[in-house]
Amino acid sequence: MKHLYALVDCNNFFASCERIFRPDLANKPVAVLSNNDGCIIARSAEVKALGVPMGAPLFKVNEIVKKGGVTLFSANFELYGDISERIVRVLREVTPLIEVYSIDECFLDLSELPEDTNWNTWAIMLKKRIFQEVGLPVSIGIAETKTLAKVASTHAKKRPEGVEVVDTLEHRELLLRDLPVEDIWGVGWRMAPKLRDKGISTAWQLVSASDAWLKQQFNIAGLKMIDELKGTPRLTFGDTHEQRKTIMRSRSFGHTIRAAYELESALATFGAQAAARLRAQDSVCSDVIVYLYTKNDEVQRRLYQAVRLGEATADTGVIIAAAIEALATVYDESMAYKKAGVILSGIVDSHAWQLSLVSPIPNRDARSSLMQSVDMLNKKYGYVMYFASEHLGQQRWHSKHALRSPRYTTSFSELPLLSP
Repeated sequence: MKHLYALVDCNNFFASCERIFRPDLANKPVAVLSNNDGCIIARSAEVKALGVPMGAPLFKVNEIVKKGGVTLFSANFELYGDISERIVRVLREVTPLIEVYSIDECFLDLSELPEDTNWNTWAIMLKKRIFQEVGLPVSIGIAETKTLAKVASTHAKKRPEGVEVVDTLEHRELLLRDLPVEDIWGVGWRMAPKLRDKGISTAWQLVSASDAWLKQQFNIAGLKMIDELKGTPRLTFGDTHEQRKTIMRSRSFGHTIRAAYELESALATFGAQAAARLRAQDSVCSDVIVYLYTKNDEVQRRLYQAVRLGEATADTGVIIAAAIEALATVYDESMAYKKAGVILSGIVDSHAWQLSLVSPIPNRDARSSLMQSVDMLNKKYGYVMYFASEHLGQQRWHSKHALRSPRYTTSFSELPLLSP
């Protein structure tokens, strides 16, 4: 039996999430805006057909948007994340061999499923199940390698059934002949023009080149990609993401702010988010860095301040305290601030945690258990546990999201209501 992989790819993910609770928008143009409602970061097929480019500033395409009757939404990442998790839960019921590649893409290893499975029928049924249970349209590509499965999923979007199974050499050649070199997973925007200059414009031309020539052009990662296109698996399956060496959380503010307590609120929130990500990868950090961008007609400044912790930690309270300490060092009440962020560095695996004899964290074990409980409750019930410093004042620093839809699935106060 061939070893097959499937890629489940959500169609126009952010826009499709918005349509789940707005069935009146089916087959109508929908676009999602970035933080502060500045740029278009997601488009339905209808918006793409209007010629609106990805990442376009809204003010530049406002006329097209109005004439095309596009419905705009502010980004609702809490909703999108929850919908993504629901799809993952469905996929885990199909097979435990799953790799979550991104918020809208998952790879499946199909080796544990029955050998006599009709993969086209199986994929169509899975697609229907996801739509029935979650309400989201997906495309599914199946092939002998992860890279080919990604190619297949792209072609699947063009098919009425939304499925593409690459199970013969002839089928693989057909797909690769139709794939521009710049659309290959693993070929960057810098490499594609160089390949075109050498007469390589399609994936098929690339895999047909001599091994000697390919070794001159590509590094090890590139050669693995080419082997995958030829049908030989080279990419490891599973959660293979390397431990992050730095973790950053930041945001441009909805309004410029001056008050120290508002900056403290923003940095406390960013510190808490970064600490949660740190614990999610089972790591600790030894340095907390705060940076601020000022907005002034005469002077534009970027301010940085680092704090070395007495002992590496993933404790939200310790990280927030360090961030506020750093802020106090660089804060200037005469300046207006437009952006801030927290960076965690000096990250190591928690199993290599070096404890301090000079300035140990008090009640370390109890605090570690507390953080685990906070993460568990926030994951289960939404963001319900937080430090008081995250909610100082009216939080004017939050990004603009005037067009954000309700967080239907994660906030009790925003549950959809039936009309009387």
